[in-house]
Amino acid sequence: MSTPETVPATLSASGRSVATSAFVSILGIGVQGVARLIYTVLIGRTFGTEALGHASTLLSLSIFAALFWPTPAGNTASRFLAVALRAGLSDALLRRTLALTMLCSSLVLGAVTVPVALALGNSPTTALSAAWLVMGYGAYTYARGAQLGYHRVGKAAAWDGVTAFLSLGLLVVVCVTGGGLFVLVPLSLGYTVFALACWPRGSEHTDAPEAGQARVALSFGLWNVLTGITTNGLLQLTMVAAQLASPGTGAGVFAAAFTLATPASMLGQAVAQIVIPAFAHHEPGAPLRRRGPLMLFVGFSFACALVFGLVAAAAPWFLPLFYPAEGQDAVGPLRFLMLGVFVFTVALIPAALLLAGGRSREVALSSVVGFVVGVGAMFAAAATWGVQAGSVGFLVGSSVNLVAVLALSFFPTKTDHTGPPAGSDEGPTPGV
Repeated sequence: MSTPETVPATLSASGRSVATSAFVSILGIGVQGVARLIYTVLIGRTFGTEALGHASTLLSLSIFAALFWPTPAGNTASRFLAVALRAGLSDALLRRTLALTMLCSSLVLGAVTVPVALALGNSPTTALSAAWLVMGYGAYTYARGAQLGYHRVGKAAAWDGVTAFLSLGLLVVVCVTGGGLFVLVPLSLGYTVFALACWPRGSEHTDAPEAGQARVALSFGLWNVLTGITTNGLLQLTMVAAQLASPGTGAGVFAAAFTLATPASMLGQAVAQIVIPAFAHHEPGAPLRRRGPLMLFVGFSFACALVFGLVAAAAPWFLPLFYPAEGQDAVGPLRFLMLGVFVFTVALIPAALLLAGGRSREVALSSVVGFVVGVGAMFAAAATWGVQAGSVGFLVGSSVNLVAVLALSFFPTKTDHTGPPAGSDEGPTPGV
């Protein structure tokens, strides 16, 4: 039996608490994002443009595959472990249910990854490494979400740093020894170590309300699957689309831009992961009509515009430093992609506030519209935009999704039955 870990008695939803937690979370994710950037830079410089394209595609594939349950399981854990903690309920059954379903889904997704990686032109060794990456990343996202649900932001950030340096150190060994077939192994190992270190542990006794709690959490998580695939999944499809449209050098140049855009999007997700548990009991169905959430959204949007604008403006200077062979050609794709990433990122805050209020069904259904429109735009732009058609679709789809979540945030509707009423100290009640 695992030893219970100490958790805070309450979760503060004050602006100061959210800002502090968000800063620490961003710090951890920022380290991971920078590590991923350095990771791809080392691959590109050591093994060439084509290897960079293949590696970036498989990294995107791992994030996309995790959206089919591991990542939503982490988001679900972040909300419902916080709910159980606040209500004083046991979370043992909830943790076992989420962990079991996450592990089973990861095994299936890892198995499916092998033929997909082979079809994309990778060797059997690389395909097996990609399967491990999918399973390791899935376990990482679940464990991280659980730690945020327990309000252990510092622990998650610390292990983000440790495992990021571990992955980079091992990649240097791979590069020095010329082991191009094993470039994904260090990152896969880093994610696995994080998952083992941060696997959620809590009280093992069970209470009567637990069965309903786990049932409602699964309902919430399943809607979150749809949301993740139709939002974050659209971003990952841009790299896959580039690989299909222009395999080899073209995809490698786009990958140089994509590896800069992906860490930027991770910062917004770090904040959103904090918002969900922090506001889980404090905001009703129209969160942006309240001053606190509205100021959070406006301030976050301004900060993103500043940071992403600086990245786009400085691209001609730093891209050739990172990627001497691809950097100059990647400036245009990066600037256009950053516009889509900005729209995608600012939409994460109103979406997270809606999820905190239990409105997962509405968020999921609205995101489907953006996904369908975005994929349609990808196909429509393929003939004229070529390798950048994915970026066009991503921008269009993200814009539609932003408008949808803003509309939902400003206009109240009946709360989704995936959690307790906002402001309640009771545990979640079974939905319809």
